[in-house]
Amino acid sequence: VSARIIGKFREEWDRAMGAPLAEQDIVLTVPASFDEEARELTVMAAREAGIEKLTLLEEPAAAFYAWIANHLAQSQKSLSDGMTVLVVDVGGGTSDFTLIRVARAADRVEFTRTAVGRHLLLGGDNLDLTLSWLVESKLKTQLSLRQRSALRRQCSAAKERLLSTPDLAAVEITVLGSGSALIGGAKKTSILREEALELAMEGFVPFCRLDEKPQEDAKSLFREGGLPYVSDPAVTRHLAQFLTSAQSPAPDAILFNGGFFIPEILRQRVAEVVESWYGKRPLVLENNDLDLAVAVGAAYYSYVRGTGSGVLVRGGLPRAYFLGVESAETATLRTVCLVPRGAEEGATLSLDLESLQLVANKPVSFRLYSSLERADDATGDIVEFPASAAGAELHQHAPLEAVIRFGKKAEQRLVPVRLGAHLTEIGTLEIWAESKISEHRWRLQFELRKPVLAEQAKKARPVALISAEAASQAEQFIRETFEHGTLPPEGLPGRLEQALALGRNSWPLETIRRLGDLLLELNEGRRRSPAHEVRWLNLCGLCLRPGFGYPGDDYRIERARCVWAQGLQF
Repeated sequence: VSARIIGKFREEWDRAMGAPLAEQDIVLTVPASFDEEARELTVMAAREAGIEKLTLLEEPAAAFYAWIANHLAQSQKSLSDGMTVLVVDVGGGTSDFTLIRVARAADRVEFTRTAVGRHLLLGGDNLDLTLSWLVESKLKTQLSLRQRSALRRQCSAAKERLLSTPDLAAVEITVLGSGSALIGGAKKTSILREEALELAMEGFVPFCRLDEKPQEDAKSLFREGGLPYVSDPAVTRHLAQFLTSAQSPAPDAILFNGGFFIPEILRQRVAEVVESWYGKRPLVLENNDLDLAVAVGAAYYSYVRGTGSGVLVRGGLPRAYFLGVESAETATLRTVCLVPRGAEEGATLSLDLESLQLVANKPVSFRLYSSLERADDATGDIVEFPASAAGAELHQHAPLEAVIRFGKKAEQRLVPVRLGAHLTEIGTLEIWAESKISEHRWRLQFELRKPVLAEQAKKARPVALISAEAASQAEQFIRETFEHGTLPPEGLPGRLEQALALGRNSWPLETIRRLGDLLLELNEGRRRSPAHEVRWLNLCGLCLRPGFGYPGDDYRIERARCVWAQGLQF
């Protein structure tokens, strides 16, 4: 879905601007709480839509950039050294909290992000749905899905009017009928300002104590399914939990963002709640347009990166990443810190422990964890957590079920390795294992599309990891056969199996697509002889199976269709 939306933007830009969007430097904004899977999937979607030159930027930081862009002179006066700015970003579907520390020496101002909240599926849409439920209960009838969809849009508009206009007593709501009774079957009622105020102020931004935690529903089916829906709609209780876990001092200023805060009364309420916690009212920083602030801030960020003039928010990686090094069945979860929180983009970290070994030629599971709270661990630190911490303090990422191929024989062996991690300028994390006794290096690509059910995960076969050297040797054999004609085509499958140390039915998807791309590139090589054409058709069909399911497959099949249209050469 993301790829389709980004692709539509690209099409419209190319049509209107005359300069291809793919040639521009693109900034894509994401929630600050997005984990590594979500960031990686966002990048995959952009590339599937034809966008390669991109950078990810967190939305609360983008909102802060918008304020800087519009209030640069004011920031020089109102922001002093040591101040803490709280960014509260509540949009239609998500809530994001971020803390930014101000440091200044003379006229030089620097901003550093110090904490990021966890991902909350809670926003203005929830209030719209609550108002829709209120209207439906007043109408005393069960509405169709189409009627509920139209009702929700009316409730969203009514909410903003009622909360923004003190002298507006009520807003009339009309629900049309269906079929021949479209007009005659219409029903009318109204939402009172008092009702909207009560639901918004007491349900979504109520007064609460700083030590008060959100109410969790242990029986929620959504939670059991692994989805991070929240049971408690009170944004202020989630904010209290964030500030407490971040051990934050009293925020000196608040920047609001997101359509939820368009009514001023909601911004004032949150400021009052924070004042009740700390005994002092924070300065409220005003953004010009809460709906467009993220886009404006992203444009400013791109300008600063390109020109070097202006200010950037530092802070690096919002999470610390840990790799599980022992069985998950023990009472204590033993991990090694791979990337500390705060690592800056472009940084490459190496972890070289004397006792670190990788099990080769056997199905294994790599377990990656991260924490938004731990800030004092360094790369290489052995950190132990109680097993109960997974899911609470620790976020468990999708596992990597894999077989590391090493050596020509399939015997199980231990390979001494060093681990490496690179925080790309795009904003994603690359992790790899590098052999100490050979030139082998394996990219640890985590399974991003998680199975829906645990039973499916149990049935899934572990994927084999092919070293870059083995894949390059296989490509060379293909070139020597179809491009240079120095190898006979009959022996090519055996050479490929030997190079990859796997039978052809076990070649991993990433590898066969890589070989498939090369075969499509060298399709003219099938004209050398009937044996060449037979082997090309056989291997190309093998490497493109099943024709869908991997980024770029539509393009591959289109290229294959062009070859097919030429007909057989022999």
